[in-house]
Amino acid sequence: MKLGGKLMELLNAILRVGSVVVVLGCEVVLILYGMVELQRSAAYFYFLMQLISVPLIYAMVNKEPRYKLSWVLILFVLPGFGFLLYFLWGSKREFSWFNRRFRRAEHEINEMLPIRSETEQRCCECYPNEAPLGRYLARAGYPVYENESTCFFPCGAAMYPRMMEDLRAARHSIHIEMFILDRGSIWDEVFAVLKEKAASGLDVRLLLDDFGSLKASTPSFRREVRRAGIQLVFFAPINKDILHASFNFRTHQKYILIDGCVGYCGGINLADEYFDRKERFGYWKDTAVRIAGEAVRSMEGMFLVMWQVCTGKAEQLPPPPQPRPPRGEAFVRPFSGGPAKNPDNPVQVLYNMVIDRATRCLYITTPYLVLDRQMIEGLIRTAKSGVDVRIFMPGIYDKFYVHAVSRHHFGALLKGGIRIFEYTPGFLHAKELVADGQLAICGSVNLDFRSLWEHYECGALFVGGAVVEEIEADIRAIQEQSREIFYEEWKRRGLWKKIVEEFLCLLAPLM
Repeated sequence: MKLGGKLMELLNAILRVGSVVVVLGCEVVLILYGMVELQRSAAYFYFLMQLISVPLIYAMVNKEPRYKLSWVLILFVLPGFGFLLYFLWGSKREFSWFNRRFRRAEHEINEMLPIRSETEQRCCECYPNEAPLGRYLARAGYPVYENESTCFFPCGAAMYPRMMEDLRAARHSIHIEMFILDRGSIWDEVFAVLKEKAASGLDVRLLLDDFGSLKASTPSFRREVRRAGIQLVFFAPINKDILHASFNFRTHQKYILIDGCVGYCGGINLADEYFDRKERFGYWKDTAVRIAGEAVRSMEGMFLVMWQVCTGKAEQLPPPPQPRPPRGEAFVRPFSGGPAKNPDNPVQVLYNMVIDRATRCLYITTPYLVLDRQMIEGLIRTAKSGVDVRIFMPGIYDKFYVHAVSRHHFGALLKGGIRIFEYTPGFLHAKELVADGQLAICGSVNLDFRSLWEHYECGALFVGGAVVEEIEADIRAIQEQSREIFYEEWKRRGLWKKIVEEFLCLLAPLM
C-alpha cells in the first residue's frame, strides 16, 4: 500500500475516533457545568440526588457485585457527575433494542438446532462428572455432538496451511467473523481467495467488530471488499450511537466457517502477528481448533445470530445432514455467550462450573486475569481441595494496566495454593482450559470482566478424545517455556507498583 493510502487510512481512523471523543468531551463539559451550577444554586437538591443515585444505580446494575461497587465508587468520587456518567455510558446494553433483537435472533436460530436426547445421554453416561455441565449447556441451547472430526493447532503458523486449503476448497459458502482484522500479508492472501470465491457465485460474508478492526475499517477497505462481491457488515459501529459510545459490548468471537461443515474457532484473529508474520511483544503464542461435521451447524447458527442482529434480516440454517452412527467416546459442544444473556451468561457459568467440578487437575491459559470474587474463591477452593490448579499468563504484556490488575490477583491465588507461570518467549494470547485430562475448552474467552460479562464470546467444549490430550500437551509445553511466580517474590514487588495496582483494581470491572 502506498504511503499516501496509509496516511488516508490513519486519518480516517483518527477522525472516526476523534468524533466520538469530541462528543464525549462535550458531554463531560456539560455535565461538569451542570454540576457546578447545582452546587451553587441548589445544594440541598444536589445532596438529595446523590443520596438517591447510589442505591438506584446499585439496584439497576444487573452485573457482578464488584462491578456495582465500582460504579458506586465513581458516584462518591464524582458526585452527580458519576450519576449521569452511568446513564450515558454504563447502562448502554442492559435493556436496549440491541438485546431484544439479539434474543429474538437467537431464539429463531436455536429452534433450528434440536437437542438430541440420546446423544446427550451417551455423553452423560461416558463422563458422569461432566454431566451437570452438559445438562446446563443443553438447556441454554447448545447441543452436544459426537463422531466429529477435530484438529488442534498450537499456533497460527500450524493452522494456516489447513485453513487456506479449506478456503480454496469451498463450494457453497465462506462465513468469517473476527474481532480484529488488520491489513497485511495474511489478509492479502485470504482476501485473494475470498474474492475468487465470491466471483464464482459463493455466499461470502465478512463480519467484523468495528472497534477491534478499526484500522481496517476505512472507506477504501469497505469499497474494495464490497466491490469484490463480499458481503461486509460491522458489529456495533462506534460512532453510530455516539451518545452512548462504548468500547465494551463488542463481538470478540472468531469464526471461519466453510460450507457449513468445516469451522475454525479459537483466539486467532486475521492479523500477521497471529500467524508468525510479524513480531509483537515477543513471540505471539495462540491456538485454535478445526471442527468438521454436524457440530459446525451450531457454529454457523452463532454466526447467523450476529449477522441477523447487525443486518436486521432473518436468517435460515441449512437443513441438518444425516447423523452418523456413534463410535468412540469423544464429544464436542460449541457454545457462546454475551451481555444480552446477563446475569445468566453461559460463558461465565460454564467456567465457574468447570472450576468447581475439577477433581484432579485444572490448567488454564489466559492473557488477562481480572477476576470477580466468585471465580477467585472458586479457584482457591478447588486448589485447597487437593486439585493441581495452574494458571499460565504472558511474560510480555500488551496492556500495562491489565498487567497491573492481573498481578494484584496473584497474591490471593498463590497463597491459596494455585501455581502461576509466566510464558517467557512473549505474549501468551491462547485461551485454553483442561480439567482432569477429560475436558478441554478452546475459544475466545479471556479470564477477565470483558469476556465474562461484556463481550460476545465463543468456544468449543471437548469431552474425551484426542483434542483434550493435545490441549493438555500444549499447556505442558507452555510450562516448559515459562517462569513460575512464587508468593514471596510477589510480596517483594515495589511500593509504587502496589499503589498503582490498588488504584487500578478499583476500576478493574470498567476496563
